[in-house]
Amino acid sequence: MKKELRKGFWRHGYHETISGIVDFLRLLWKSNLPRMLLFLCAGLATGGAAIMLTEGQTAQVFSSFWTSVWWAVVSMTSTGYGDIVPLTPVGRVVGSFVILSGVVLISFFTATISSLFVSAKIKEGKGLEQTHYRDHVVICGFGTLTTRLLDSMVSLAGKDNPRVVLIADIPETDVEELLARYNSLNMKFVRGDWAHEGVLKRAALPQAKILVLLPDEGIQSVGLRDEKTILATLAAKALNQKIRILAHINLPDNRLFLQRAQADEILVSDEMAGYLIASRTLGSGLPQAAKDMFNAESPTRLSVAPIPSNLVGQSFAEAADFFFKRGAILIGLTREESPLEAADILTADTGALDDFIRRKFQEAGLGASEKTLTRARLNPARDTQIDERDEALLIGGI
Repeated sequence: MKKELRKGFWRHGYHETISGIVDFLRLLWKSNLPRMLLFLCAGLATGGAAIMLTEGQTAQVFSSFWTSVWWAVVSMTSTGYGDIVPLTPVGRVVGSFVILSGVVLISFFTATISSLFVSAKIKEGKGLEQTHYRDHVVICGFGTLTTRLLDSMVSLAGKDNPRVVLIADIPETDVEELLARYNSLNMKFVRGDWAHEGVLKRAALPQAKILVLLPDEGIQSVGLRDEKTILATLAAKALNQKIRILAHINLPDNRLFLQRAQADEILVSDEMAGYLIASRTLGSGLPQAAKDMFNAESPTRLSVAPIPSNLVGQSFAEAADFFFKRGAILIGLTREESPLEAADILTADTGALDDFIRRKFQEAGLGASEKTLTRARLNPARDTQIDERDEALLIGGI
């Protein structure tokens, strides 16, 4: 029960609100506001004491210190109820000074608070403000691929849009347009080099769920782009071992380095282009079919959906028939699994062969027991039994 309440707390965004209030209070404490508040309280006390000394003998109401302070508060804030007023000339002179000093002090007080709000808004627009999201998606890099990614996220997420933090180095005018365009993603912007831990911390990466690393189009060399992606993967894992990293690289030879850096999913540019072009050259309609399946707006797009509980324990054929009646084609199953570890295939003995296998697992970056991987099984046997961990891999919606 406590766990569910905690999840609801984060899901409804109360954490971000409380964190923002705490940060603002810290900002107030570091500014001149406490000092000005002290001056304001001193002015109220001084004004109350002065009017009590000058009017206390003439007007009985001013014989009380706290009543005199009340009058000073009303006068300094320019409220002027008129319930109690000084009667003597000296008392009116004191009252005039109290009113004028109140105008000055209150003006400074409100101006300081306003400047703090404006400063925080400017820093947020420049991407220099700390993010307080949790279980969000961090996207690093900006370009044509980024906009297509964000468009697809809007189309696929529906009403349950995730919170997104974008790390990039783009002009402020583009930032404003981007935030307005993808307002449904509750997107925040962080400026800086995403290979640095300080920038990743500003994006709240230690509390993030998924990190998407795109090639830095500001770097001319594709090799250097991949190097930055590898460095960012290492920095991210140092901050959050449990985060799921999806990395996009240009050169296939760098896949092994990303695997060693513990990237969870690796996509290589134009990895499938050769096969699709060859298929089209030989007269196949495969490229068009692939285009439809990977288009977020297409009614025949490829998607993953939960399997109803009543199908657990049933065969793949029965599940396929269930989805077919609802306008979707079941082509496979996906499942979150723990990755293969050396202990799964080694014996209890400690021989030279076991040591060699264990070392190769470590060099390949395998054996991280805290991680889970998504396994996809396409076109399994018709009698394959549906497990409660399985999800449906579909063509078309339901």
